[in-house]
Amino acid sequence: MEVTLGTSTEATTWVNNSGLSDEFKSNLVTFIDNFPTLVFTQESDDYLNGVESVCGLTIPLWLRDLRKVLAGVDTSMPARFIAYDGDCSRFDIVHKIWYTFSLGDMSDDDRAIFVDYAKMYPIGSWVENDRSYLAVNLEDPQDRSIYEFAREDLVDAQYEGVSSYPDAVFSSYPRMLSRLYQFKSPNGDVLQAVHM
Repeated sequence: MEVTLGTSTEATTWVNNSGLSDEFKSNLVTFIDNFPTLVFTQESDDYLNGVESVCGLTIPLWLRDLRKVLAGVDTSMPARFIAYDGDCSRFDIVHKIWYTFSLGDMSDDDRAIFVDYAKMYPIGSWVENDRSYLAVNLEDPQDRSIYEFAREDLVDAQYEGVSSYPDAVFSSYPRMLSRLYQFKSPNGDVLQAVHM
């Protein structure tokens, strides 16, 4: 099976039985406890190998290891954060931004700007526009931070021939998940985190 689905109880067991650090376990359990009615997912090596084949890149080992324990939730509903941990251009409007999260294929234009130029692999995007992406660093295998940037800022930096400097807004993928506080259904209903 490429993707395993589980209840909050099952997902908590996945996390507690994993070899992840205590900090990562704590953040992931916080995320699970905040949304106990959702269905959680973990991804197999076969699934992640398929993503790599489609995208033509290597997923950082630390992200692969995490997603094999807990990838996220089995929903296409967008979600938003209570706050970013680090400063960025959209720090003051974070409560207005609904992100969708996925690994997957990119257009040639997106690959050129995200992967080839910025050395970033997007894992989340603002559903309304290209003004905010969340991504991981493909260049430094020790960097577990989650970065935020606007596509237009990368395009401008590339055009001007300068280096891009996306902002680190979360220290890790588990920390990012622990800071989600709402999911929004297609009919506009909002699922609120239990403990925020």
